[in-house]
Amino acid sequence: MSYRALYRTYRPNTFAQVIGQEHITTVLKNQIAGGKFAHAYLFSGGRGTGKTSTAKIFARAVCCKEPNAGEPCGVCANCVAATGGCADLAEIDAASNTGVDNVRDLIDQAQYSPLQLPYRIFIIDEVHMLSPAAFNALLKTLEEPPAHVLFILATTEPQRLPATVISRCQRFEFKRLTKDDIIKNLQTVLGSLGAGVAPNGLAVIATKADGSMRDALSLLDQCLSFCGNKLTEADVFDVLGAVRRDELDACVSAALIGDAAALLFKLDDVLQSGRDLSVFVNDLTATVRDAIFANLSAKEPDARRAEQLLYMLEQLTFTMGELRYFPAPRVLVEQCLLRVCRPQDGGGSDALQTRVAFLETRLENAECRMQNAESHRAVIHVRADNIRPPEHDAPLPAEDFALPWEEPVPPPEIEESEPEPKPESSAAATLWEQTLAALQKTNPLVHIIAQGAVAESLTADALTVAFAPGQEDKLKNAKNPFLFKPAQDALTSVNPKLALVYIIRKPDDVEERLRGVLGDVLKIE
Repeated sequence: MSYRALYRTYRPNTFAQVIGQEHITTVLKNQIAGGKFAHAYLFSGGRGTGKTSTAKIFARAVCCKEPNAGEPCGVCANCVAATGGCADLAEIDAASNTGVDNVRDLIDQAQYSPLQLPYRIFIIDEVHMLSPAAFNALLKTLEEPPAHVLFILATTEPQRLPATVISRCQRFEFKRLTKDDIIKNLQTVLGSLGAGVAPNGLAVIATKADGSMRDALSLLDQCLSFCGNKLTEADVFDVLGAVRRDELDACVSAALIGDAAALLFKLDDVLQSGRDLSVFVNDLTATVRDAIFANLSAKEPDARRAEQLLYMLEQLTFTMGELRYFPAPRVLVEQCLLRVCRPQDGGGSDALQTRVAFLETRLENAECRMQNAESHRAVIHVRADNIRPPEHDAPLPAEDFALPWEEPVPPPEIEESEPEPKPESSAAATLWEQTLAALQKTNPLVHIIAQGAVAESLTADALTVAFAPGQEDKLKNAKNPFLFKPAQDALTSVNPKLALVYIIRKPDDVEERLRGVLGDVLKIE
């Protein structure tokens, strides 16, 4: 096969060409320049970060006859032999040679002196795949190898290695590459190829690579095969099956306001355009994560928004883990999107907290609207006829008990003339019983509180009900907008022309004051 993949063609050959691992290459170059290097090394880190490439460069530099500041010269006989393949340089795949017999063969080879190079070097890739018995067999040789042997172990999962193995090696941790490092190297590769990619397209590739240069070069190779030497951002999205960032932001916004229909339509558009469902969920999860950090870094973080985003992140990450096992993945994703739009509909404690927070938010908004409303208000009258002087027998200011209505309702006019005579009390009582019956069907909770009131009077404009003395707490609850409006709605369903008025009467305190003065002398017949 004449064509070589980009990640193989542009593999680094010197320490200077290794991207983003200066904290490691500097130490290795200094050891080679000083002639003081260990007998065993452990290179650990994520995929595509340069572990195996650095191991090969280090092997050549150790054997180089004339290293230049720790770098292999690349032209001496040893460098050429180490590059072209040599019996003294063995690269072993531990994933294919996991047994103790394979390690015993390696130990037998280590006993022989090198044939061409100054050292016999063993590069063991994916070393965490060795069996426990194989590790035990390797321990003694790894601790006290022959003077001509050098071990370089590479792994993506160092936590799976026995502590006894790690303690016998110099360990170097390879870090994930940054987006800037990946983009810069991709631009160098494109320049040597005479190709061009839109800057936003390179950013998408670097993001998808997730810190791996090998993945980034593979994705670039795939894009160039699709579109030739000129790539636009749209071409990159089409090749990778990714979703544009503005579309993902629109999905997050729809979820935050609970617009489930818009979110499901967006999902359908994504799938109709040929995008992969798992890629969409992964990209949406990353977008929600970015939104969480953006909210946290704001001058005034929105606590309510943070709770919503965190709930969305939990649901999406759970769905990502279940996609591979679910027979109908689209249904699973749609179910997830519906949950993130209506978190209050769940059955767990989180859903209960969400419902409480939602109601608290609505109450705060209603209170703000009550304070700012200048019209469309209902008035609640509270009178203490036998306590206040006659000149104060007017209703309290409307601003104290104003309730905004969904529909504009003019405030009832309050005349200062003589009060109208009371109609028959039986008519008011009958109307109030009908109102309570309607209220019991629509809102049983408010019905319980309203039962503490008794019909007082009925006029052409209002039905007045009074709470008995000592029921101040019930009146206080009844004044709550969320409790008063259902009662008013129930009365409206019975008689649309009437407004509901709550009052409470204080008892005549003459008897009480006389008893305080006369004591037991007072007798009432």
